[in-house]
Amino acid sequence: MKTTIDTITQWIRRAAEMRLPDVEIRADTPIIENGLLDSIEILNLVGFLEERFEIALPVEEFVPENFTSAETIANLVTRLRAARPEG
Repeated sequence: MKTTIDTITQWIRRAAEMRLPDVEIRADTPIIENGLLDSIEILNLVGFLEERFEIALPVEEFVPENFTSAETIANLVTRLRAARPEG
């Protein structure tokens, strides 16, 4: 079974492979620093995260620090999932 971080890393790989086919993308690979995703792809990633992990990304969480790598994104997802109301 895929972990959250594996799912996110795979999504980033697929999104970046057309422009950067030879770049190795790991959980700790800097996304913005390496130009792996542009602003539109970041928005697509947010949509994917909200749908796949059943979360809502509050505006105040939409900051570069939360999108530095697949690892930091997975931490954000975990935190948002833990904070959502039961029901």
